[in-house]
Amino acid sequence: MAKSKEDVVQEFRVQSIQEAAIRVIARKGMASATMQEIAEEAGVAKGTIYLYFRDRDELVEKTFETAIGELHKRIDAALESDGPFAQRLRAVITAKLAFFNENREFFRLYHTLRMPEGSATQQRRQKRTCQPQYRARVDRLAAHLKSAMDAGEVRPLDPKRLALCLIETSTAIVLERLSEDAPPPESDDVELIVSTLLSGIAAK
Repeated sequence: MAKSKEDVVQEFRVQSIQEAAIRVIARKGMASATMQEIAEEAGVAKGTIYLYFRDRDELVEKTFETAIGELHKRIDAALESDGPFAQRLRAVITAKLAFFNENREFFRLYHTLRMPEGSATQQRRQKRTCQPQYRARVDRLAAHLKSAMDAGEVRPLDPKRLALCLIETSTAIVLERLSEDAPPPESDDVELIVSTLLSGIAAK
């Protein structure tokens, strides 16, 4: 069914507001970003934002869900692709590094929701937004690691803890890349993460 003109305008406006929210949060941090500043960044009246979002916290939650949903779609496509586990693992890390390179401003929102700032109430709400997403991602990756173990491609280990190691290692590399003026090629960091996970660091 074709979208109406009103639907298209609404989607564009919501996207513009969410992108503005990410830019303001990237500059000022979660605790300091206000609805007025987000409205000015988006080029709309503050009241317009309230047509689509109940309050600032809901705007942040929906913005996070939209962006992280796109990241997870890319990662899931890599996980579900054909080929041996090592090849799919490289595709997963490549997708993650490329996403944050393309969406550098989003990282501050992502990082802040994982490491909440602001009042105790804000911190609790931020944790509720991010933690279920994070846990679901750990569980999904752990399931693929378990399948690789069953197939003899990965040695038997605790799949959930191995998933945590992989996710946190790749996130640390993302953070470092975003802080560097001239990071190495993405392919170099992909190979570093994948080869370390698959082969370890002991000299052969």
